[in-house]
Amino acid sequence: MSDKKAFDLARKYITERVQMVIATQGEHPWIATVYYSFDDDLNLYFLSNPETIHCKHITANPQVAVAIADSPQNPASKKMGIQIFGLAEQITSKNKIVHALKLWRNTLNVKSDAYTYEGMMKKLIKGRMYKITPKKMKFFNEEVWEEGDEPLIDL
Repeated sequence: MSDKKAFDLARKYITERVQMVIATQGEHPWIATVYYSFDDDLNLYFLSNPETIHCKHITANPQVAVAIADSPQNPASKKMGIQIFGLAEQITSKNKIVHALKLWRNTLNVKSDAYTYEGMMKKLIKGRMYKITPKKMKFFNEEVWEEGDEPLIDL
């Protein structure tokens, strides 16, 4: 199977979920579950308070690992999930924040005006938008590949 086909299968899987787990590294490893959205290039966007441990880690070290999977999965059935290595950053440009928030709000059906650029500027929420640019991705899918045969896709 081509990397394009694997990428398309992974995109479909990512489209059908809304939570991811992000692992960061600072003075110690840390992990956090966040709600996400994504764009056509599979850049991932999430909203988080810059004062959280994972966001402080991202400021110091942008390398992150991401997992997207359903939980629970039956241990006896065919399992699937996405594993990503990427670079994370807090978005600082107004236009990019507005774009990322629009994706995030639409994906998660968030209606509150607090979750807008204006809401951020009025300090109605503490969260800020972050972007993860994926560099490598593996779609662990036992319905398609035997365990260990799934491709590692360079992005």
